[in-house]
This record gives sequence, C-alpha cells and structure tokens, in this order.
Amino acid sequence: MVAINEPTPEILEWHARWARNRDFVNGEEAVKSKGLLYLPRARFDDSDAEYLAHVDRTGFFPAAFKIAQGWLGLIFRKKPVLTSTSSRVALLAQLATKDGRTLDDVAHWVVRETMITNFTGLLTDHPSRDSFPKSMSAADELRLGFRPYLARYTAENILEVTRGVISATRTGLVHVRLLENNGETVRELLINEQGHYEVRVHEKEQGSFRLVSATVPKRGGAPLTEIPFELINTEDSIVPTPSLLQHCVDLNLQHYRVEGMLAAALNLTTAPISIITGYEPKIDPETGGEVQVEFDVSPGAVWTFGAPKGDGATGVKVEWFTYDPKGQDLVTSKLRDLKDALSAIGHSILAPEKPAPEAAETQMIRRAAENATLAAFTQKVNDRIQDGVKKWASWVDSTAGDLSYELNLDFLPQPINPQHLATLSAMEAQGQLSRETLHEALGEGELMPPGFTPEREAERLARQLVDRPPVL
Repeated sequence: MVAINEPTPEILEWHARWARNRDFVNGEEAVKSKGLLYLPRARFDDSDAEYLAHVDRTGFFPAAFKIAQGWLGLIFRKKPVLTSTSSRVALLAQLATKDGRTLDDVAHWVVRETMITNFTGLLTDHPSRDSFPKSMSAADELRLGFRPYLARYTAENILEVTRGVISATRTGLVHVRLLENNGETVRELLINEQGHYEVRVHEKEQGSFRLVSATVPKRGGAPLTEIPFELINTEDSIVPTPSLLQHCVDLNLQHYRVEGMLAAALNLTTAPISIITGYEPKIDPETGGEVQVEFDVSPGAVWTFGAPKGDGATGVKVEWFTYDPKGQDLVTSKLRDLKDALSAIGHSILAPEKPAPEAAETQMIRRAAENATLAAFTQKVNDRIQDGVKKWASWVDSTAGDLSYELNLDFLPQPINPQHLATLSAMEAQGQLSRETLHEALGEGELMPPGFTPEREAERLARQLVDRPPVL
C-alpha cells in the first residue's frame, strides 16, 4: 500500500522525465548543474576538475527554452477573455489566488506547466469560517479574505487522482491526494460515505504523518457532491502522458551531448603536439638533475640542438603530431542535423537566420501544421482551465453560470485589408452592422490599439464633445 505522502507508481515513474523537461526549459545553468546526469566525461579517467572544465567548455543550445517561450508568446499574444455577467466574479478575477495572482496569471502558469509535464492541477479552495469573525458583512468577507481561491499544483505535487462512481447516475473524481508545504502536509480530497466532498489534512510530525483535520466544505449552506479539483492535460487521462515539449527536450539533450563531443575534440586537437626524438636532456652538474628546457612554438622561433651523443646517434628529429579533422566534421554535421530537427518542431521560433530556399507552399504547410498542433494543445488546455474556473466562479457567485474563459487561438497577426475595411464601414453606416461589432472586427484585424474597448471609446468621444470649443 502506498504511503499517504507518496505518489502512486504510475505517477512516480514520470518524475525523472518531468525533472529533465524542467531543467532544459529552465536553460543552461539548470542543465549544467546536474553534471554527469546529462553530460558524460570527455575521457573515462578525467578528474573532477577536468570534468568541470569540460562542462564549462561545452556549448548549450537553449532550444527547449526558446520554443516554450515562443509558444507562450503566441498563445498570450492577446489577453484571455473572461465573459461573465457577475461583477463579483470580475472583481475576484483580479485576486484569484491566495497570494494575489490574477486569473490570467493562473492561466499563464497552467499553460506553461502543462507544456512541460502535461499533468497540472487546479483546486478551488475556501478558507474555514472558524478563523474569521462570526458575523461579517459581504464587504468584510472580501476585505478579510473569506473568499474562494484557486490553488495550483505542479505534477510532482499530485500524488493520486482516482475516478469512480459518485452516485447511481454520475461518475467523477472520488479520491485525490496533494502534497503541500514542501512535503510537510498532504491534503486528501474524497467523496465520503455520505456522498459529500470531504477534505482531510495530514501533517508530518516526528517523521510520520498524522491526520489533523477533516472538514466537509459547504457552498450556500449545503455540502458539495463533487471534488472541485481539475486535472489538466491534453489526453483527459488520470495518469501522466507525454507533454508537448517532451520530444524537443530529448533532441535538446542529444544536441548537448554531441556539443560535449565537439568541445572535447576541439580541446584535444586545436593545438599540434611536438615530438622530439634523438635529443638527450642536459644534466645540471650541481644538482645532477635534468635542466628543464622550454621550446617556443610561436611564429619565427628557432630551436637549436647540440651534437648528438651515443653510439649510432643519427641526430635530433622533430615532428608535429596533428589529428585528422574528419572526426570533427562528423560531429559538426551531427549538430547541424539535430538543429534542423529542433527547427522542425518550432519552425517559426528556431528557424535559421539564413534559411535554405523553400517553396511558398511548403512554408505554408509547415506553418499550418505548427499552428494546428499549438491550437489543438491550447484548446484542450483551455477547456480544462475553463472547467476549473467555473468551479471557482460557482463558489464566488452561485448565479455565475454563464461564465466562459477563452485563451487566444489567433497566433499570427493578420491585418485587415482595405477592401474588407471599406465593406465593414459601409455596412455600419447603412445600419446593417452594429458599431460594437465593427470595433470587434477592427480589433481582430490588428487595427485597434491594445486595451481598446467600445465602452472606453464611447467615454472618450463624449469627453471630446464636451471639450470641443464652441463654433463662432
């Protein structure tokens, strides 16, 4: 049986993969700090100091980081749209988490985490009334912090997610375990024998975990009949599955190791090695030891030697030992192939500065495939985020059932053309199109400034009329 603070075997086997993904998305310092985990020694008998020098010499291409940042930039090129008739939801969307993060901050965090692990959690949590004054006005509740929060959980902090039968007509999550407080607390969420949502908190004391509280949260005075936890991934799976960045990280690791091979080859072969035969070192008459002689290898230097000694001496011979560069060429070619493979994953983000000529149709197919992959990921994650936000909003305002939360799927600027603009303007002038719809079309066509809203523009027009000087 798995301990209360340990993940299930199905989740545990993914921890090493998630750690690798995180390291490569975090970049060079995170990867190089792991040493031999990612980069072998240049030679099997290298000392620790020689290995550290090898790591320092090895170049690192931050492909995973650049692709992740590029995809996030495309998704959040436009602000997510929250639609709700509830003013309370709109207000608390600016303080959606306990540490004061906005709903958009939560969405950005969820998208980035899901890119890395494809296993992210959102829990709607509500503080217990026991720690607040018995009588509070609605304003006091918000001001003092007695309101629902969205709690975020990384893949490593999700210990278990189990589906089951909740009632005779419904299935859903019946047991969830979450690690908190740097591993010192486990929050257990379950549907109890009465069919109600129950929260049990276990805390670590003297090396073991002890149950310290068990509560049945209520909404509107009634207990909940579902666990307000949303597991976010692209496969609707309760066990981990490969992430969007996983293949990119694998290629990035291969590239880093081949860079290590190239760094070792360059370090060992860039300077030729001199070989001197037939030369007998001079002996210091006072100490009886060899006299150390330094041979200058700078341009124009000349070496002179005395007469050869010994029977059958044939004179001093000097040669230079140089390595065949074919091995370096092979390594360089392999690096180029890996960069091409990485560019195929994030074509518009990692495209070479001087790309080879490519047919316009081929570029369109590449771009369409890349956008389709990103759009499918974004839509799937958006659906899960929206479900989590709806759980949170239903606790914020029980009448907020019409809520929607939409991430941007328009990844490329497509300015509206003059003909289209003239048609829209004519339709608005003839009363066939509302001014608000016209403004929305102009915004989508990249013609309106960031933050533009019809309401704000109406206020500006009214103010402009008031400020306009009278006609004489």
